[in-house]
Amino acid sequence: MRPRDDAGSITALTASVLGGLMLMSALVAGGSAVLRARSDSFGLAAAAARAGAQALDEDAVMEGTIELDPGAAEAAAQTYLANRGATGVVAVNGSDVVVTVQDSVSIPQLGQVISVSSTATVSARRGATP
Repeated sequence: MRPRDDAGSITALTASVLGGLMLMSALVAGGSAVLRARSDSFGLAAAAARAGAQALDEDAVMEGTIELDPGAAEAAAQTYLANRGATGVVAVNGSDVVVTVQDSVSIPQLGQVISVSSTATVSARRGATP
């Protein structure tokens, strides 16, 4: 009886392990790209909402109340987004400015394009809040 020939078994194992490692690195790179895009889009949405929340109704301020000028607040938020090459949806509800920014991330290692959306709400308030 002849012993079995094991020639080439290490090559198959090495190829399998390397393939798995390449897939894992692609997933890590893609996941970090998605997290970075989500963080960036939230930062843009929050900053645009803050810009909009600074658009106060001057007549209301003279009377001692804090009210937003809805048209000016929306325009300020949209201008902020446009200056940074982003697009988003702006809504003004009472003293709240809500901005939603959409972005997409291309992950070439996986051949995927993933859509990312972030929403931030900022309220116009008198004084500092903790």
